[in-house]
Amino acid sequence: MIAVASALNIVTFVFAYPGMYKPETPTLARDFSAYYIAGWRLLHNPAKIYFGGSQSGDYQILPKPQTFKYTPSFLLLISPFLSLDYQDAFIAFNFVQLALVPLLGFFVYKLVKGKNPLLAVLACAIVLIDPLPSLPIGQAGIQLLHYRFTSVNLQSFSPSYYWGYALGNAHILQTTLLIGAMYLGFSKKPWMSALLFALGSFDPRFALLALPLIVWYNRKNIFAFVAGAVAFLSAINVPFFFYYGIGFAFLSATVSGGIVSQMYAYDWIPFYSILVLSIIEMFNFLGAKKWESAQ
Repeated sequence: MIAVASALNIVTFVFAYPGMYKPETPTLARDFSAYYIAGWRLLHNPAKIYFGGSQSGDYQILPKPQTFKYTPSFLLLISPFLSLDYQDAFIAFNFVQLALVPLLGFFVYKLVKGKNPLLAVLACAIVLIDPLPSLPIGQAGIQLLHYRFTSVNLQSFSPSYYWGYALGNAHILQTTLLIGAMYLGFSKKPWMSALLFALGSFDPRFALLALPLIVWYNRKNIFAFVAGAVAFLSAINVPFFFYYGIGFAFLSATVSGGIVSQMYAYDWIPFYSILVLSIIEMFNFLGAKKWESAQ
């Protein structure tokens, strides 16, 4: 099932590939533009990282770059791509995300192995293909989805992954990091689990959603995990509060920008993935309790 789902994911990537060379709308570049311009500004104009649109002296991205919304720590992940020009970096980032899919499948396989086989197959399909409905939340999301579906003639069976690739969005990467943190907790590697959790926390909504399950898998080494999570989160975020106030700019943008209320197609990749794995673990736990009670 992992191999089939990964192959179908490649098909989705192929469908999405032509869109990577086109703007999001007539007035906006694709999501990846927000990451690239934020990384560029970290080096050249750090006080403007969370400002929307084009700024004086910016690297040119047409029609104009989108607004960066993630935690400052994400700038560390995007910085290697700045050695390429924008379009090449966009394509390279998506190929990295595509290459992570088999690894994501490995994590899921290890987490569901030996559990309810029907739910295990369902989990593989949902995490690696995500064929479930991807509905926007918030007026801005509704308007943007309307534009996307009326401007694209070819749709795949996996709209969340399709738009994740077509827009160069990072939620495929985040899903891999968070589920990797679950697997490493399950494998009794709490410090590595904490590291992947910290790196995968750049969109705090899904990090918080995944945290209970990650803690559950780390329950036998909970103190090591908590210490590691605090240490790694501090190491990759706190310094940004002392460098041109980037951390404070993120907090201000989060409070005033209404980021939390909006859900787009690609946001459902981590949401559904975490949800299905949580349900499987809950059924497994209840089944084990029932079996113990029967003895």
